[in-house]
Amino acid sequence: MRTASWRALRAEDARPVELLSDGVRNEVVRLGSETRDDESAEALREAMRRASRIFSPEEAERLKQDIYRWREEGTRPIDRP
Repeated sequence: MRTASWRALRAEDARPVELLSDGVRNEVVRLGSETRDDESAEALREAMRRASRIFSPEEAERLKQDIYRWREEGTRPIDRP
């Protein structure tokens, strides 16, 4: 199933791709020169540019290290199965 999804996402045509995950349908639309609504595409790109500057490189690295540590520690107490 995962392989078919990746193949659909890599397809070169500009049609939206519909993915099903846990019973929920998601439509993935490619952005690029073939996008019908260029203003929406540019607004999304600008929002992504702004979001990418939320963390400094040092903060991002610290957050990644915390996430790795939290994964190792787990979320359950040791005495709980």
